[in-house]
Amino acid sequence: MTVLMLNGALIAPEKATLPATDRALTHGLGLYETLKLVGGLPVFFEEHVARLDLGLEELGLERPCSRVEMAAQICRLSAADDVPDGACRVLVTAGPPHGKPGLLIQTDRRQFPARPLRVISYLGVRVRAQLKAMTVMQSYLAQRAATAAGADDAILVDDEGRISEGATSNMFLVRGGGLVTPPAEGAILPGVLRAKVEELARAHGIPVVEAFARVADLRPDDGMLLTSSVRGIVPVGSVDGVELLVHEQELERLRALVAAAEAASAVAFRATYL
Repeated sequence: MTVLMLNGALIAPEKATLPATDRALTHGLGLYETLKLVGGLPVFFEEHVARLDLGLEELGLERPCSRVEMAAQICRLSAADDVPDGACRVLVTAGPPHGKPGLLIQTDRRQFPARPLRVISYLGVRVRAQLKAMTVMQSYLAQRAATAAGADDAILVDDEGRISEGATSNMFLVRGGGLVTPPAEGAILPGVLRAKVEELARAHGIPVVEAFARVADLRPDDGMLLTSSVRGIVPVGSVDGVELLVHEQELERLRALVAAAEAASAVAFRATYL
């Protein structure tokens, strides 16, 4: 990262500052969205901003800039930071008491394992998961536990062993020719790509059931997929050392559907904002 965008201005990371009284620092109060960049354009921009707006409304915070200005800032930073393809993190801080929220935008390139992931289960659920809050300690602790265990990632489970989601992703089981995913309620983040995978699957004749599954009930022929906006759809090879089946045909079909939707999203963004 050579530059970032802070409140509409390009600035070097080491020179970017927030007020010491910003409630993002004093109370952990803020929201963020992580978008995928393709050719310098954000993918599923409308869906991410819609979720951000819902969170801001619930927290009683005003949006720091218009949707058009946010789109322009993302594109400007992508070009200035020379990250046409990668990740874009949009973070809204609550700002000082009686002050205005701040807007921080960052871009970066990320590397992910090409092979199926080795994951562990981790006891813990998000607090107020419907909000994509900047307080991501639960995810951080889960990922630390995965690293300590020599795994790639973690899935969060509750006291009953029910899988809620990945540490920074949503979860689908590939079972019986269809998909099973936990309901997007309570302690599960309503992921943008999760919703898109459900929509595309149903539109193309792939059954989707919203139901909880327990780690102890995983079958040898089950597949598991983790979904997130930047990483995409990633297969899981094992959970707590127990091998799962990688359903290559279903995986590639879903990836192709998502890739087409991403391309259409970029075209729509260009037509609307550029």
